[in-house]
Amino acid sequence: MSTSRAVYADTWRQDGQIRLRDVPMIFMYHGVADVDEDPNNLCVSPARFAEQMDWLARHGLRGVGIATLVDAMRAGRARGLVGLTFDDGYVNVLDTAVPELKRHGFSATAYIISDRLGGTNEWDEGPVWPLLTADGVRELAAAGIEIGSHAATHPRLAGIGPERLSSEVADSRISLATLLGTEIRGFAYPYGSMDAAARGAVREAGYDYACAVEASMPEIGLMALPRIYVGQQDDAMRIAAKRLLYRGRIALRSRRGDDPPKPPR
Repeated sequence: MSTSRAVYADTWRQDGQIRLRDVPMIFMYHGVADVDEDPNNLCVSPARFAEQMDWLARHGLRGVGIATLVDAMRAGRARGLVGLTFDDGYVNVLDTAVPELKRHGFSATAYIISDRLGGTNEWDEGPVWPLLTADGVRELAAAGIEIGSHAATHPRLAGIGPERLSSEVADSRISLATLLGTEIRGFAYPYGSMDAAARGAVREAGYDYACAVEASMPEIGLMALPRIYVGQQDDAMRIAAKRLLYRGRIALRSRRGDDPPKPPR
């Protein structure tokens, strides 16, 4: 390793900052199911999900959980890896997404709302979908899916008070670690809502990394890994375009100082 590369690697490990060319590709999903109504664009059909996973495999890419991706980045071996994430912890991820992932030898990360196990997506306006129970989360982990936290109750974290912030971030990590008997390394900001205080709370709670949705270059790092929303409309051609353009979108938005678009919930 050259001197300049070694210096950068040391800096990366200390502060978690990531250069634009090293920003990993991470897909953001919620549910995988055939649904009649989906006003928040949260679900992809099983057929579309299979098409998207087939596209990755055909292009020599391997879907992995984010802890695996972060470890590979640290080791300089992330080439060819794509992070796959599922927010909220819907039952259909276990029933439908996991078998398709296994077909390709892929893995993923599921971000679980620790205080809503066995509940529903009551924070959304629209169809009611069931969330995994504690046993379902254990089964998901046993299937090789990394379990991360999506906070305790799924609030918008930007701007909330320090006591509530600590409860949502730190307590959820403890709760999930107790449930699974293992370390919880990752966090995902509900709604993609974050600010400097939220990122600091995630770091202080002991998480190794956190996934955002949109993030500008000054924000991007281990506490704010940007993700690419993937939905029902994303056929193979659109996935290819997103792969080609996603770093350029980050750079353009950072130069303009644009507010990030409202992400799916």
